[in-house]
Amino acid sequence: MDEERKRLIGKRIRKCRLDNNFSQDELANKLKMKRSNVANYESGRVVPPGNVLIEMSQVFNVTTDYLLGSTNDPYTNVSLDDNDLKQIQRQRNRLTGKDRERLENMIKMLKLSFLDAENEEGDEDDEEDNL
Repeated sequence: MDEERKRLIGKRIRKCRLDNNFSQDELANKLKMKRSNVANYESGRVVPPGNVLIEMSQVFNVTTDYLLGSTNDPYTNVSLDDNDLKQIQRQRNRLTGKDRERLENMIKMLKLSFLDAENEEGDEDDEEDNL
């Protein structure tokens, strides 16, 4: 990853933290890590691992795509079309060992995220029914 992208990710994390009125210590506590980790992420010295990016996106209520600089819209995910999905499948078949395992773990996390989102929507529907 190039240095410019690392700095962009750091700036986005810092902006989200400040927009949510969190100190670095407060964010670190929410993420169950040291403040120095947050400082390293914000400075662009270190890119957060995927699981931390997912947690941050949940804490900040923004997408991981926004944190990673793939979109300027913090609330809308980049959409994939059928061609993108076919390309991902082709590349998956070429992976071996740890890379395949990492991809499968990412897919599992995505599935869990979708299930959580569906459950939250169902909870909201139940609350509306009770009104």
